[in-house]
Amino acid sequence: MAVAAEELIRLSNLAVSAALDPGRWQVFLDTLSCSLGTRVCTQLIGYDDLTKATPLTFSSGYDPYILELYDEHYADKNPFAANFATCKVGDVVSTHQLCRPETLKKTQFYADLLLPLEDITGGGGSMLALDGDRMFLLGGNMRSKDRDKYEDDWLRLCAQLAPVIRQSLEINRTISGLTFEKWAAEQHLMGSGTAIFVIDTAMRIHYACAEAQNLLPSGSLVGCGFDRRLHFRSEEDQGRFAGFVQLQSMSGFDVFRNWQATDGRGRNWTCRSIGLQLGDLDKTPFGVFMNKAVSAVLLAVRPEAGSDTFLAQMQKKLGLSPAEAATVLKLADGRTPAEIAQDREISIYTVRNQIKAALSKTGSRRQAELVRSVEQLRLQGSR
Repeated sequence: MAVAAEELIRLSNLAVSAALDPGRWQVFLDTLSCSLGTRVCTQLIGYDDLTKATPLTFSSGYDPYILELYDEHYADKNPFAANFATCKVGDVVSTHQLCRPETLKKTQFYADLLLPLEDITGGGGSMLALDGDRMFLLGGNMRSKDRDKYEDDWLRLCAQLAPVIRQSLEINRTISGLTFEKWAAEQHLMGSGTAIFVIDTAMRIHYACAEAQNLLPSGSLVGCGFDRRLHFRSEEDQGRFAGFVQLQSMSGFDVFRNWQATDGRGRNWTCRSIGLQLGDLDKTPFGVFMNKAVSAVLLAVRPEAGSDTFLAQMQKKLGLSPAEAATVLKLADGRTPAEIAQDREISIYTVRNQIKAALSKTGSRRQAELVRSVEQLRLQGSR
């Protein structure tokens, strides 16, 4: 059954929404897995060595135990992955093209992971990016008995969605690959108390996430008039931001600024601005103002939590030791285990053991889930 036009538009819009909120990839995959009339286990995986962001590992429909088994024993023994390098960007390939069934069924990978999920050897996916720095792939597994009826439709859907997914991944990379680093790369963009604005060089707001829209009416930190021009409450902050916007409009490269601001209630905020050249992409989700002649600015503001107070809250709410809480907080702020070890002057093995203990205590299957738990606490504390 081919996907209806309305469903294709819905899926495309979800992929576009993930451009500035990488956490929305999960919603996209959950919706995608139910779009054909049969269950498809979906995944969006990859890595980017240039940005050093956390590897992208979103999936939907797989049994949690199977995912854990894969992570622990089969991540480097995937018979499909052995042929990823033979694919070109834009290629749509079936699972049988990646690994012939007679070969696949002789592997322990098949016996332990695919056969228990009703023999999900059908499906396939699209290569989204593949170069020296990165690889991203959209994939899906379906039951072998569903191949004849649904596989062609699934591969066609992958081909239709691939361009907009690549576009959103490029925006993810633009945001996370510059000086925003890990702070803006994972779950820290939206849904965690961070207000995100996309503004043109005339200070007009063209995009505001839910947190940003909630922040504007109070005017305690930022506000806007009927002309949708953003302004800071503090003249000092307004001058600083206006100078940054002017510099971005005059320069031929993307610039970055980071500063601390205090709102009218005495609350401290982290403010980060980065220039964007999204007009270089084929399309953008921000409307026609984004073209190759116009620069834009992404402004992110997030309330600060008292470090000592928040660490104590993490220990109480998540059941962590002081050392585990300190490590997990740095992980949630985007630091790698190696960076955490250097910051805390402990071995990387200790850091990994503390992360592993925190995963167990919080019932998290992946580090991304652990980070979400921390960010949820941040959000609760900011209300």
